[in-house]
Amino acid sequence: MTGFHDYCRKDELDKECIAPRGLADGTAGVACRTTQSEQVVVIGQSEFEHLHRTIFGHEPHPVFAVLDGAIIDDLPARLQASAPEAMCLFSGNLDPMLAAAAPYLLPLRKGSASARIALQDGWNAHWGIVLVTEPGTSLHTLRAHLRRNLRVEVPGGQSLLFRFYDPRAFLAVVPTFDAEQRAAFFGPILGCYVESRNPDCAMYFSRDGDLAPRQLPLSAAA
Repeated sequence: MTGFHDYCRKDELDKECIAPRGLADGTAGVACRTTQSEQVVVIGQSEFEHLHRTIFGHEPHPVFAVLDGAIIDDLPARLQASAPEAMCLFSGNLDPMLAAAAPYLLPLRKGSASARIALQDGWNAHWGIVLVTEPGTSLHTLRAHLRRNLRVEVPGGQSLLFRFYDPRAFLAVVPTFDAEQRAAFFGPILGCYVESRNPDCAMYFSRDGDLAPRQLPLSAAA
């Protein structure tokens, strides 16, 4: 089976990309750690459990995460230990530096180490996004779809890397899509969970529901 290392290959990438600039957008609260000059509010155990229950309440719909190696230190090593089936979204023979900074797609399972990485360790730290998909969606099928979303054309015809897996870029760009663009972006994805600008909430973007995201308070955990 094609796995983690088979997708650590080289790709020639345009350095320009659609990505947020500067500090986090108004995050408030108690800063538990600092990353690249940003104050990061880490959710507690009860908030994690609430988020975990909400996301895995979609069964039998498969759940995946896309995590950003440009934000997470030693992501390939972390994934080799906790999610060896993870696949890089970049193709080609990646050199080590590009492999370390690449985005990776991994399945999330209830109570798994990879779920804790995505939903607690990196929540509010811009580590990635969580995807709920149509029943039967495989890792390979979703990777092929997401790779089509990596490039967007901007006015003037220039093709840029779209870092949709960075929650800040997701929140800046996806809400601007029209219906056709939204359908093309989501494809087999039923919905996306993304950290909010308010660290006490998560955002849920639905493929088939309202265009506006649903805000999910994390402090409602029992």
